[in-house]
Amino acid sequence: MATSKIFDDEPGLWNAFQQGDIRAFELIYRTHSSMLLSYGRRLCSDHDLVNDVVQDVFVEIWTRRSTLRDLHTIKYYLFRIVRNKLSKLRASNLLVAVDEDDRMDDEQLLSPSIEFLITQQETSNDQAVRLQQAITKLPSRQREAITLAFYHDFSNEEIAGIMGINHQSVINHLNRALTFLRDLLTNQPIIAILIGLFL
Repeated sequence: MATSKIFDDEPGLWNAFQQGDIRAFELIYRTHSSMLLSYGRRLCSDHDLVNDVVQDVFVEIWTRRSTLRDLHTIKYYLFRIVRNKLSKLRASNLLVAVDEDDRMDDEQLLSPSIEFLITQQETSNDQAVRLQQAITKLPSRQREAITLAFYHDFSNEEIAGIMGINHQSVINHLNRALTFLRDLLTNQPIIAILIGLFL
């Protein structure tokens, strides 16, 4: 995460935030809010509710800032809170999870990491569209794992913590997703590269 020059590093940013520095809070919000919204919309089809949950998370951490513990990373912490809040709402039947047939916009589906690899491999627009469409066909847990790995660059351990599953389950979700993509999109070098990175 890129921090402002007024903060030395992420722990320094978090410490300043805990001390009530409004500039630190604003930087945390600007850096993470759009990613949290995008992620939440993968989990919940009610986008207004996702907006409310993300706003509530920032209100809550500001209110409780002095009592919050030290973090692994700010991004990891915020993703986990958003997911937990949405999971609790789902458990209380206050929200409907994204249906397996729901589809995201192409811009949300194609992560920067995948875009870079596609560009490097000089694949055609048709291949890029096929990859986007293939990702939408993954089961929801596999799509979520792929999103966290590729779009948000979380490690398998971090994905396990965010999704509330064990490390092996993350590996299984990623392996199944990449195997599905490989089988569906034969003769596309992008899939071989992804499998090489994550299997």
